[in-house]
Formats: sequence, C-alpha cells, structure tokens
Amino acid sequence: MLGNGLHLPIREAEIPAILEPLRATNLPDDEGIYRVDWAGIRTRIPMLPWAPQELTGTTSTALPIPTDGYRSEAEEYVALAVSLTNDRESYRVVEVGAGWAPWAVMGVVCAERSGKRARGIAVEAEPRRAEWARQHSADNGVDSLITVVEAACWNTDTTLSFPVLDEIDMGGAVLSGAASPDGAPSMDYRGAFITHRDVRTVTLHSLLAGDEPTDLLHVDLQGIELEVILPALDLIEQKVRFLAVGTHNRYVEGMLQNTLLRREWALLLESPSTAIFDGVRPSLTGFTIQDGNQLWANSRFRDAHPMLIRQR
Repeated sequence: MLGNGLHLPIREAEIPAILEPLRATNLPDDEGIYRVDWAGIRTRIPMLPWAPQELTGTTSTALPIPTDGYRSEAEEYVALAVSLTNDRESYRVVEVGAGWAPWAVMGVVCAERSGKRARGIAVEAEPRRAEWARQHSADNGVDSLITVVEAACWNTDTTLSFPVLDEIDMGGAVLSGAASPDGAPSMDYRGAFITHRDVRTVTLHSLLAGDEPTDLLHVDLQGIELEVILPALDLIEQKVRFLAVGTHNRYVEGMLQNTLLRREWALLLESPSTAIFDGVRPSLTGFTIQDGNQLWANSRFRDAHPMLIRQR
C-alpha cells in the first residue's frame, strides 16, 4: 500500500487561504534597497545578481502566486506556511543547499511573530552564498536565531569537491572525492569543466540532532537529493514533520514517490521538473531547465494544519 489516510493533498484553489495567515500587519520600510513582501520579509535585491534589479526599493502586498518573480514559486511558500502550525511553543527549520537562506529566515521570522521560540539552520557550501545567508538573516533581525553552516550536506562526514562559481550560477553541486590537487577543472553534472575546491560535509544526523522535532526540512541539492535523504530516512521519519524537496530530474521525483509513499508519507503538493533532452549530458539533471518541488507530510506527526487533515 502507498500513502496514508491522514493527510489531504493541497489543491491549487486552497493556496491563498494557506498563505494568507503569514501576512504581516506592519510592513518594514524598503529603505531603497530591499524588496519587501507581503509577509514582511526584506530581501536585498542587489545582493542577488539574477533577480530583477527593478525590484530594488519596492514593496509588494501580493501573494506569491504563481511565483514571486525573484525567489520561488508558490509551492515552496506553502511548505513554509503549513510547517508553522504545530502543537509546540517552538519552531525549528533546517535548510540544506540554502543559498541565501530564504526559507530558514522566513520560517524564523514568521514563527517569532506568532509568539513561538524559533531556531533555524542554513547549510551552504559556497562561501559567497553563505555570507549572503548571514546578511539576509541580519537584514531581517534574526541573525542570532539562525546558524549558517558553511559546508556541503552528505551522508557521511568527509571531504568532497564543490565548484568555484560566479555570482549568477546557483546550480553548483558536489562531486565525490577531493578536488584535483593541481587545480585542474573537473566536469560537473551539466558537462561544464569548472575548477573545484575541497569542502567539508555535514550530515542530517548532526543537523537534526536533539530532542526537538524539525518542523521543516528543506532540501535543494541540484540532483543529489537521494544520496542525502534516503540513507537518513529512518531518522527523518523520527524527527521531521514536513519535508520540502527541490527536485532536479524525474528519476529523483519518482524514487521519492515510490519510497516515501510506501512508508506512509503523504505527497501534499508537487510540480515536476522540466527537461529538454538536447545533445549529450553526463547526468539527467544536466538536461533540466526548470526545477520541480515536492512537499511531503510525515504521518507520524498529527499536529498539522487543519486544511491538511482528513475529517473522519
């Protein structure tokens, strides 16, 4: 049997009602450099070179449906929103492959606003983006509540290699083994030859440690999601209420469905990745032109958003 009888999938028409409670009553000033959204989150647009720079110094009260135009689609906002409903006075979010930590920051800001004690962890292997995460946390007044871990998430404590990226490239992924000692470029999953450097790793076992559950585990790892999630699945089932996965090929999506549905997780919402199979690539992810998303609910935790629970 696959799936569970506890959770209901999220329909597109329900998304506004799920997101609306995150709306901030008093929006902060954009100070001429931020994009301020409906939830009161300030994003330093000049820090993000791929973002439309005309958003600098603007405020929007619109819900991010179908997208916000610079950060993500509505599905990831839904994942954040449903994770904020729990039976505790605390909230915990772990963002792996964090970039500038948009979800860790937003989760902590919204949880604190609702009166919960909140903590976040953001894991990012690329030094510039790790600094962005620290800046974004400070810009939203939660830098003391978010730990930025400059490392790559993997299934063991080891050393891997990570590409040296320019500012606009958010598609970096680790390679097994250390970087070439002579600095020679290595081929990445897209078929590009890029200089790599050594990075230390952290595991989900260390990130999820402690007695408190993690309300949202957000994973975005450019095609190596299975290598990180599946070896830690027993622990994830014990500790994580909601799992949001940025997906980068259909194989990953299918494997997650086949594995998690058999273990009584519920797939609440998804948008499949899109690929164009032109030419030759070293991996399926190399063909992907638009990432996908999956939002999973753990049936072992019953303190879910009322819209997600099937009425008996």
